[in-house]
Amino acid sequence: MKFNLTRTAGLAAAVAVLAGGGLATAAVASTGNAAAKTVAQAQAAVPALTPAQVKYVHQSWGDPKTELGVVILAPKGWNMVKLSTFEAKFTSSNKLWNLRVNGVYQGATPVAKVVAQKKAALQGVKGYKLISQTNGSMKATNPSFEGVVFHYTTLVYSYTDGSTTRLVVDRFTNAFGANTTDLELSAGGRPQDRPGLEAVVNTATRDYVRLP
Repeated sequence: MKFNLTRTAGLAAAVAVLAGGGLATAAVASTGNAAAKTVAQAQAAVPALTPAQVKYVHQSWGDPKTELGVVILAPKGWNMVKLSTFEAKFTSSNKLWNLRVNGVYQGATPVAKVVAQKKAALQGVKGYKLISQTNGSMKATNPSFEGVVFHYTTLVYSYTDGSTTRLVVDRFTNAFGANTTDLELSAGGRPQDRPGLEAVVNTATRDYVRLP
């Protein structure tokens, strides 16, 4: 398969800016604590992310020299930044929601061990609270991964970022064998955004492909 890499003055004003993707502009409108308070209020006023409002588009990235890469269904309109050869981050225009995908994670390390390591590391994070830990599986829907069954563990946890609480849906997945951890998908937002974040992670999991 040929891998193609060509693929949010006052609260009311702040809400309008945030909803339009201009979070930085809202911060510039004031300084210090007043600006931070305005942005926090604007963020809280944005309706929760719902599964129905997210549309998807295929996104791909990787190593153009070897044609090794990753393809997923990512939220349409979210800005993509390539973090490394097989890792990318997608951020919504209002800066409230994000999705990070790492297509080369721990290799020959079982998911259970990786999850234990992740939970241990999170103990030092301010305000960390584990909300749930679940195991599951799903069949791949991308024709390029026909017959593949993804087995995964999903952590849902919250932490404190300044004066706000953030929620993360973090999934560790094996695609190539029971003793591997081949993929991490992590979606972040606010506690009220959980249904939408879980839908984003589920969609990206089902359609995930490693090339070639």
